[in-house]
Amino acid sequence: VDKLEKRDKESQEDEVMEKRDEEKLDDKAEQDEKVEKREKDKVTQEETAAEEKREEAAVSAKSKSEAEEIENLETRSSVRAAFTLVDGRGHRLNSQTEGLLLYNGGTVCDDGFSMNSAHAVCRTMGFSGATRWRHGLVYGSFQRRKTIRLDDVICSSTHWSSCRARTSHNCGHHEDVLLTCQGTGFKLVNSAGTQVTGRREGLLTFQDGTVCDDYFSMYSAHAICRQMGFASAVTWTHGNRWSIQRRKSIHMDDVRCSASYWNYCTYRSAHNCGHYEDVFLTCQPRSLTRSGAHGHRFTLVDWRGRTAQRGCEGLLLYNGGTVCDDYFNMTAAHAICRALGYRSAIRFRNGHAYGAMQTRKTITMDDVRCSSTSWSSCHFTTRHNCSHGEDVLLTCQA
Repeated sequence: VDKLEKRDKESQEDEVMEKRDEEKLDDKAEQDEKVEKREKDKVTQEETAAEEKREEAAVSAKSKSEAEEIENLETRSSVRAAFTLVDGRGHRLNSQTEGLLLYNGGTVCDDGFSMNSAHAVCRTMGFSGATRWRHGLVYGSFQRRKTIRLDDVICSSTHWSSCRARTSHNCGHHEDVLLTCQGTGFKLVNSAGTQVTGRREGLLTFQDGTVCDDYFSMYSAHAICRQMGFASAVTWTHGNRWSIQRRKSIHMDDVRCSASYWNYCTYRSAHNCGHYEDVFLTCQPRSLTRSGAHGHRFTLVDWRGRTAQRGCEGLLLYNGGTVCDDYFNMTAAHAICRALGYRSAIRFRNGHAYGAMQTRKTITMDDVRCSSTSWSSCHFTTRHNCSHGEDVLLTCQA
């Protein structure tokens, strides 16, 4: 009996020991599992933190890139933007005619574009403002081959320094901006404030204020003379000579041009100048001996198509075609008569007066606008929306 009781007691003790050992093993396994879970959670947290950091860096880089993209177009201290107006052959337009607007050689999308944008862009090209703008694909394959380089041109005023834009876009060429600018903003005046024509020195004004000579060069002189319709510049100087200077504000400073066209120029509307630095400029007119702008020829002909007798009314031809009367006035009539070698114009009218001879002609000029009686002050377009009933008939004074 004692032996049996002893065995039972030993057996019970063994069971207790095994149970304790099992509990210890379970506790250790549970602890190991907790440690493993903690380590796994730590790795996951580190990976998540690293991923968030990478995403934040990417967003920051993108935001910085977009900010730089906008900031590069934003010129707070000076007016500078590489805009050009061209016709359907890619030729630069310096006249007040509609053209395809280019920025750094590519087109401009109309998203966000407004009359504020139009005025600001025209002013960067040396015009006084915009007449109108529209959008469209009107120049065929020439236009399609261009890259769209500017979009979302949003301006809070008519100054380019108030504008923002993007070089990325979501546009098609049917949204390309077509722009018409008006007035050069520049004028040469004499001591009485009257506009100077021909090869005579004058005080250079911009929007009725003077121009300071800081950084002014012959490139600047050529570019501005061309903006005013002259062939080129002859010479320039500076000084405080006339009383009218002191009555004017200084509207332009730091005119820097890298070539002899205005779209290669920058300037500031703020200044640090006195009137002793005002620019005086002499420009070279285009050849006006029986020629129009760019060497093209004006002619007055009779009903047979022969040169009209001096002092007699004739059908006005430009480069062999007729001239439409849109915007035509006595100032334009005087300018053209003087270009033909006459003293002035007597009168003009419109009409289809010369039958089949006139009907067979192409209309080669329209929208003739002249700011003085010198042809160098005139602008026109070679496209038209006219009929031969609007052809100009002109009488010049011998």
